[in-house]
Amino acid sequence: MATRLANVLFWSYILFIIWGSTTAYNPADPDLWHRLALGEALWKTGHFPSGDAFSYLADYKYVADHEWGSALIFYGLYQLGGEGAMVGFKIVALTITVSLIVWAGTMNRRRSVLTAAFYALVILALLPSFQSTVRCMTFTHIFFALWLYWFQRERLGRPVSTWCYVLTIIPWANLHGGFIIGLAWLLVAAFLEIMQGGLWKKWIVRLALCALATLINPFGPYLWITTTRALLTTRKGFPEWAPVSWWPDPLAYPSYKVLLFAVVMALGIQIYRRGWKKVDRPVVLIIALSVLLSLSSARHTSLFAVVAGAFIPSIFPLDLRLGAIVDPLHRLGLMAISSFLLVVPLYSTILVMDAGGLNLHYTDVSCPVAAVDYLQDNEVRGKLLVPFNYGSYALWELRGRMRVSMDGRYDLVYRPKTYRRVDDFFFARGNWRGLLTSPAPDAILVPVADKVYSKLLKEPGWQEAWHDDTDAVFLPR
Repeated sequence: MATRLANVLFWSYILFIIWGSTTAYNPADPDLWHRLALGEALWKTGHFPSGDAFSYLADYKYVADHEWGSALIFYGLYQLGGEGAMVGFKIVALTITVSLIVWAGTMNRRRSVLTAAFYALVILALLPSFQSTVRCMTFTHIFFALWLYWFQRERLGRPVSTWCYVLTIIPWANLHGGFIIGLAWLLVAAFLEIMQGGLWKKWIVRLALCALATLINPFGPYLWITTTRALLTTRKGFPEWAPVSWWPDPLAYPSYKVLLFAVVMALGIQIYRRGWKKVDRPVVLIIALSVLLSLSSARHTSLFAVVAGAFIPSIFPLDLRLGAIVDPLHRLGLMAISSFLLVVPLYSTILVMDAGGLNLHYTDVSCPVAAVDYLQDNEVRGKLLVPFNYGSYALWELRGRMRVSMDGRYDLVYRPKTYRRVDDFFFARGNWRGLLTSPAPDAILVPVADKVYSKLLKEPGWQEAWHDDTDAVFLPR
């Protein structure tokens, strides 16, 4: 009875943290809009639009979009329940991910106050990938967490069929390019089995079958070509693809930094106490690889949180029993620390919960709502020269009437030089005027803070037709 009550309290706490943290703020993900546009095209026509259906500067006319499945789901949700359905989906996705992580990490272990506090920190470290409405990467988190859960089951002698991996990699490969992470994980698992003299052939077979299964998609082998191209595309200038800032911005990704410190400290304590030969070396190596991955890019910090949540409880005792501690002062200290770690996330969640509810927040940095409304109201058509951050929203709202210069599909539809060309225009660098004539746009949407704004005011052949405090629209004279 006591164990059942403890589990009820544990899951109630976890679900409360998930709900409160995910409804505090719901910024519309910049990539959401071009996913909706593709999803609408697929739902209505039953086939993929050509690469230049939404953009007039598209470099690739045939696009093997590895996120087409996500586009279908997102548009279906949008049709079903609008913004609320999409925000609700991210809550469900995070709940599934966290549940799988908890099951993987606490298998055959008692869930204590410290365990609840630890997973609250894991949830907060996952938020950068779940804070906005919905992202295709959420599917990678779900599948990756599922595979780690299966891995833990097999370590406890509970077999998992190879076909489970094969059958899950098929939807994964059609939902997000992160299926590459799944294949990399199978390779890591095989390497660990080789190190231990275990059943490495089983993992090699799984890797081979899963790699073949990814070919079950609408594009066949071409999916690998575009996915590889996306992986190799330079992401210089994109903050989420850069390493996490430790200085001069120490408050960036705070939960990740606290979790990283806690994990490194836990590993250090265990290795010091037990020695390298007695610790669970495969798990330590897996965590170390995830740490290195997270240090390489802020985008990967949430994957580190998944790994930490799945493995740390198996190597560090989070299920300490107060009755097992003889010294009263030590017992009191543990109670104080556990209570503090439990209450801080709970109190923080209470402060911010339901601030956003299930409503989307349209941020100025990616959703030029008023400017796009002006273009719609005045029935402007043709080619719209627009900065990268604005492209996806403009693409969605103006679909069928205007094609944009650049949008969030930069690693699928555009070559790096095209991205730099658009970027140079809005920063008024180099031959920025080239985009005014080759090819000539029918309208320009520009943030008033961009350097090119003051130059366009003096540019012959163009006139400012509309502006507010944030953006301006220029039309040909």
